[in-house]
Amino acid sequence: MPAYLAEFEAEYRRLGPQSFVRAYHWPVLIVSGMGGVLDGKSSHSGTMIAMNSELLQATALAGRVFPAIKGRNSLPGPVSIGRTSDNDLAIPEYTISTRHCILALVDGEYRLTDLGATNGTFVNDLPLTPRKPCRLKGGETLRLGRFSLLFHLPRGFGEFLRQRTQSQDQDQDDFGTANKKVI
Repeated sequence: MPAYLAEFEAEYRRLGPQSFVRAYHWPVLIVSGMGGVLDGKSSHSGTMIAMNSELLQATALAGRVFPAIKGRNSLPGPVSIGRTSDNDLAIPEYTISTRHCILALVDGEYRLTDLGATNGTFVNDLPLTPRKPCRLKGGETLRLGRFSLLFHLPRGFGEFLRQRTQSQDQDQDDFGTANKKVI
């Protein structure tokens, strides 16, 4: 299964819109950015020089796509999201709690519930009240720890990829090479 946005874009191009949504029929979380203060010193050009290897590891998650699905050997119930591998969706980052939040499908709607995470859970920059579900429609920006993630339902993810691939096709230079854009 693809793991990064560029791989999903290639799969979208290969399969086409309808086949893509049929093949990837679950919601996704896409790591779209990092917040917080960088440790390091600024150069004269204004470029930040990172001094922390943890920061380098964390930036490797940029563009990572996490399917919001139950693990193979998981018990029925909501999708657990957290730092450790015993979660259905594990994001290996110290600012994300061991069991940070859950995503549940209830009466045809997705609901996100913070489980009392140390750094909280935010939806479109609004903090969630611990243990109080928040309805998601798709297209929201979530913040877990120092990461921003885009939440997409399957059709919304397909539309997101359509716009990205269309934009990249329009941005091709004279040599036919696409100018890749970061989220």
